[in-house]
Amino acid sequence: MGRLGGSDQDQDQDQDQDQDESPRTGRRRTLQNSGVYATLLEPKRFPAGPEDADYAEAQKLANRVKYPEFWNAELRAYVYLNEFVIRHADWQITLMRAIDESKLQKSLHEQRGAQLRRILELSDERDKRYAEIIDQHGAEGAIKYWIRMLDIPASAVATHQLIRIARRLGEHVVMCLKEHYGEARPSQVCPAVMPLIEVPLHPSFPAGHALQSHLISMCLAEAQRARNQPEMLFNLSRRVAENRVIAGLHYPLDNDAGVVAAKECFRLLNEKGTLFEELVQDAQLESTRELESLEARRERHKREREQL
Repeated sequence: MGRLGGSDQDQDQDQDQDQDESPRTGRRRTLQNSGVYATLLEPKRFPAGPEDADYAEAQKLANRVKYPEFWNAELRAYVYLNEFVIRHADWQITLMRAIDESKLQKSLHEQRGAQLRRILELSDERDKRYAEIIDQHGAEGAIKYWIRMLDIPASAVATHQLIRIARRLGEHVVMCLKEHYGEARPSQVCPAVMPLIEVPLHPSFPAGHALQSHLISMCLAEAQRARNQPEMLFNLSRRVAENRVIAGLHYPLDNDAGVVAAKECFRLLNEKGTLFEELVQDAQLESTRELESLEARRERHKREREQL
């Protein structure tokens, strides 16, 4: 996630909406001759034609069309981020208090040498975890581990939205905390660490991957996704965070601080009467419906059609 990283979707995707992908090269390309279709509009059809009763009715119908509720999940996450910062104007003080009460920064200062030795010891694991470390460095690569582990279908739009909120909100939160604590990266104080991958250009403490990963797991647990083995969610988040230590980017205590911040962040996020609470309920419903029998699903769809 390059701090559960810069998302591959961070660039405004509006520029790609009129593009398709070349099956030969896999590259994006613009639709050819797209302007031709405007010439095919019948002269008397809306929005052309005389402004008569049919025109007025067509325009009325056009005005009823709304954009789908669940649009780009990565960018829509800002709606929930906005709610979070408005409802909790002192969120940073709250999270800093939790981290300070854990005395993790103090422990880092007192155990810096031991922490560095642990990073050097774990470097033996780099060959075994190389593919994971590279894959999880970017947001999309990391997020797919949760999606594939739980086999979350694309139709579970509320669940996917929860994941994106955790990533986006976690990024916002952790950058502010990093600015406050300003801890140096391990390789800054011990060149022997020699990180496996490029070192992110921001402070070390707390760890962004740890915070965002744990927050994603908490959101999915609340959505009742890991039905039989909920502990696997947190085994995964711990492994994603540990891979950053193995790569030489973080101290183990950076990860501990990230988890502390994630728990406090989720407590604030998951309050009653919020948009987030409604989203969690929608995600729980998605999870429940996947347990329906085929007959029950068909009966529900029939009732829904009758209500239209």
